Amino acid sequence: MKFTDEQIRRACGSILSRWKAKGLVRPKGADEAILARMAAEIRKDIQREEELDREADALLEQHLKKIDHTQANTRVLFQKIKERLARDRGIVL
Repeated sequence: MKFTDEQIRRACGSILSRWKAKGLVRPKGADEAILARMAAEIRKDIQREEELDREADALLEQHLKKIDHTQANTRVLFQKIKERLARDRGIVL
């Protein structure tokens, strides 16, 4: 699912508002600067997951001939490869 910049910004705004309402954060800077930083981090996470997807897809493609004659579900294998790559790299999905 692709998120627009506006969707990311609204989600960050909602999260920051809740954190402030619950007293979980006491911002030292302007909300706009904090929201920009939060949005940048989310975009980086999305990009990292997309790279992980491409790499898992390439690995699956490499081994597709070996598993073609089996009953293996390629979607399940893709997910397992992705989870393994994420675990090896310390990425939380």
